[in-house]
Amino acid sequence: MMKLSEKKQSDMPNDGCVLALPCEKLTDNPLRLEFYSQVHLEELTYSIKESGLLEPVLVWMQSDGDYMIVSGHYRVRAVRRLRQDKILCRVLECDRHTAHIAYCTSNIMTRGLSVIEQAYILSGLIKTEGFTMGQAGRIWGHDKSWVCRRIKLLTDLDPKIKDELGQGTLNARLAQELTRLPQGNDQERVLALVRRHNLNKDEAASLVDWWLDTGEVGRKKAEDEGRIPIIRNALQKTGAAKTRADDPGGYASSMMRRCTLILEGLSDFLKERETPFSWWPQSDYRSFRKAADRLGYIIRDECSPGVYEEDLHVASLS
Repeated sequence: MMKLSEKKQSDMPNDGCVLALPCEKLTDNPLRLEFYSQVHLEELTYSIKESGLLEPVLVWMQSDGDYMIVSGHYRVRAVRRLRQDKILCRVLECDRHTAHIAYCTSNIMTRGLSVIEQAYILSGLIKTEGFTMGQAGRIWGHDKSWVCRRIKLLTDLDPKIKDELGQGTLNARLAQELTRLPQGNDQERVLALVRRHNLNKDEAASLVDWWLDTGEVGRKKAEDEGRIPIIRNALQKTGAAKTRADDPGGYASSMMRRCTLILEGLSDFLKERETPFSWWPQSDYRSFRKAADRLGYIIRDECSPGVYEEDLHVASLS
């Protein structure tokens, strides 16, 4: 929070004092998102009813005699639910710029803001309070590009999907990937595919790339047949080494599923081409066959007896 000068502090006799203020004199901060977690609100209401208000609400005194809430919107809501007329408040006297910084930092310290709350606050700071993207980002310790990505969640995300993000049922990184698509039908269809195939963040990004580069016929085919021919480079993913060490079976299964999807995508691609394939990349194909033969050799030597032979039998029948 910005430090006030010694001269300003001496001119503010109420600064930092705790007062029992009428609830009707408190107004919501304009940066506050309207969404409230009802579960958290009910738990807090019960706690205040049983033990009283343990921490005063932080408010900003305004020129008209009202007080804007800086920290404690949930506490004020809970006290109003209990039909109490007054609430203990710690008064902050400062300029508007400092009050908004105090609002942001107090929320960061007291509870984890949801992604959509961050986006809403950042948008308000920039559009109505005159903050630059750099100034707003520094409150959270991030740069302008981070601020831009957060605000895009408000401007470019479909309202239904935005609601899911606000309720915590949608991953923030996935939501950011969806903003690359037009609002509405495209975002909903891609999200349905992500959930249908249980894709992780990086796989979802690949799916969005594929969706943008593919016509409606290919998209519809992926939805109808339940297959998405996207290229996934698992070896470059963060945490791949840890996965190999902690869960080798799961890692091997994940890698084979990825390879299967890649081969299915290549097969679909080849079916649409006219033969003979005069353009066929023989060198890459030989490298691929060599890698496949090496995998078969390793499986034959390392798997339990009968596993490799059973796989060969299944392959001969398919």
